[in-house]
Amino acid sequence: MAHFTIEIDISSEPSHREVKEFARENNCVALLLMEYGPAGGNPLYQFSSTSRESILELIKKILGEDIDIDQYNEEIFET
Repeated sequence: MAHFTIEIDISSEPSHREVKEFARENNCVALLLMEYGPAGGNPLYQFSSTSRESILELIKKILGEDIDIDQYNEEIFET
């Protein structure tokens, strides 16, 4: 079975628990990679799922519907 992952920095406003719950609600798993990431000190998370579509939907919910989803589609790793 394929496994899909992407790394995204997100706002530091939600707690780690809230991020993990949000990921779970969207059929994904969240792993905190860096508490103070490279993008302005925001946390860097790795999101993973067995479904590429779940990852893409999660990205849209985090970054907004008007993003260039093709750019992020290229950043999804399949293992």
